[in-house]
Amino acid sequence: MSFSVQDSPWAIPVISAIIERDGADGPEILVQTRIAGYDKVYSGSLEIPAGKIDRFENVYDTVVREVKEETGLDITEITPSRNDRIFETPRNDAAIVFQPYCCQQLTKGSVSWIGFVFLCKAKGELQAAEGETKDVRWMNVRELKSLLETSPEKIFTLQLPVLDFYVNQKLAS
Repeated sequence: MSFSVQDSPWAIPVISAIIERDGADGPEILVQTRIAGYDKVYSGSLEIPAGKIDRFENVYDTVVREVKEETGLDITEITPSRNDRIFETPRNDAAIVFQPYCCQQLTKGSVSWIGFVFLCKAKGELQAAEGETKDVRWMNVRELKSLLETSPEKIFTLQLPVLDFYVNQKLAS
């Protein structure tokens, strides 16, 4: 059975990455403008790197792959730290445990997404993924807080609560 993400009867599992760095005026995170041909509702929204988890792909590999595809950056650190132990059984299956920074879910809208968000550090040269993202850039956390307060409609809805949670936690410390 083939269907698009909009037609899925189930929640679509995704990951998102808050990529942090120390900027001249305080903490910054990587943001980009979403370009999704299949998704007219959210195309043009500000977002953090994110993507679907491939069948049987572990979430850490998804974070690394999606960040590389969308930004050109290489992940150097994932927080909380990853647990690389894989449990395999004679039933020809395997499982891992993982702990994200936080979780997210779109509870109303065009696509039913549910996902896991990781804090990351990365290195490399920024490159937008042609046809997926544009305007990949670093944004000061205070600037992001202002955007959340004045123009939340400019941000991808799935990530609004994630970014609000992160900004409030970061500015409180």
